Amino acid sequence: MIASNWSRWVIYGMAALIVLGSLGYSDYLAQELASKEKARIELYRDGLTFSVNPEVDNVCLSFVFSKLVQDSVNEIPQILVDDKGEVLSVNHLGLPKDLSVKDSLSRVQSKLESFKAGYEPIEVNFGPEQYNYVYYGESKLLRQLRWFPYIQLTVVLMFIAVVFYGFAVAKRNEQNRVWVGLAKETAHQLGTPVSSLMAWIELLRLKSEDNPDEQELIFEMERDVKRLEIIAERFSKIGSKPDLVAVPLGEVFDHSTEYLQKRMTQRGSIRVEVASDLPRDKPIMINSQLFDWVIENLMKNALDAMDGQSGLIRVTAGEKGNFYFIDVEDTGKGIPKANVKKIFEPGFTTKKRGWGLGLSLTKRIVENYHRGKIFVKESEVNKGTTFRVLLPKG
Repeated sequence: MIASNWSRWVIYGMAALIVLGSLGYSDYLAQELASKEKARIELYRDGLTFSVNPEVDNVCLSFVFSKLVQDSVNEIPQILVDDKGEVLSVNHLGLPKDLSVKDSLSRVQSKLESFKAGYEPIEVNFGPEQYNYVYYGESKLLRQLRWFPYIQLTVVLMFIAVVFYGFAVAKRNEQNRVWVGLAKETAHQLGTPVSSLMAWIELLRLKSEDNPDEQELIFEMERDVKRLEIIAERFSKIGSKPDLVAVPLGEVFDHSTEYLQKRMTQRGSIRVEVASDLPRDKPIMINSQLFDWVIENLMKNALDAMDGQSGLIRVTAGEKGNFYFIDVEDTGKGIPKANVKKIFEPGFTTKKRGWGLGLSLTKRIVENYHRGKIFVKESEVNKGTTFRVLLPKG
């Protein structure tokens, strides 16, 4: 954990250095380029000034102005206006050629306003009280350079997101491998004593053939051991893709609740009510053993919520639109709002015993294997909680 946090802070630091360095260096380059573009516009100004000087050789000046001065300001958008603000000429504004005169004038005026807001104009002095002004904007290269840091920042953030997603996936996969290994080892360890218990039960049955009362106890004992065998088989299948078989959900529901209802009500102070309208003639694709685990986990979770006090567990099932639903309601201590989103996370538990895996496994079985949904339908502290499971009919 310490190494992971250290790696995380190293990545944060590297990302911060990259971002600050990129922003600083890009701003420096943009300022340098802007300064050079201003110098080129001033050169253009000087060329305009010399072009009206009668003492300068017009042929040489025309060559120098057209080949050197004008080329130096190529791609820098510019508008030349007189001292009254009238537009005299425009260059490199990138206006579409098919614009009408009215639209062109409107576009030029809009560009002029944006240039005024961006940079101070370059004054062109043709003589005493003869002034023109060159308004200019940023070249395409300079605009791209100004956007470059934001693009780079986006790339850096995407890189960080990918790295952390990779860390999260690797950590989750490592945790899953641990839990899968632990589950399979648990199933393996349970196998021997379960087989031994089944043999002892057969021996007891033979010795008490003439005693009906003992036979009844042995029958219940056998059911419990077979239940333990089913639990061991569940653990052995963790990490493997379960096989789904067309089975009526009503049969699975009745089988699970009947076994648990009988054993929960033996405590005396806990009442368990079960009501089902699930059809027994409409099978859906389901893994009976795993879904039996879902109902068991929810009912045991409701029992734990009672905290040893008297109360009611009500399990209802039926149809709702395109779904079958199962509600498990208790009158226990309820769930604080701050914990509602955490209860399905692996390892989260408010009990002194247990690993906090019951609801996490339940969610995985319902949503990953059966394309269903499970959520807290309602909960109020000190009044109770209702969990709802939805399974698609199709």
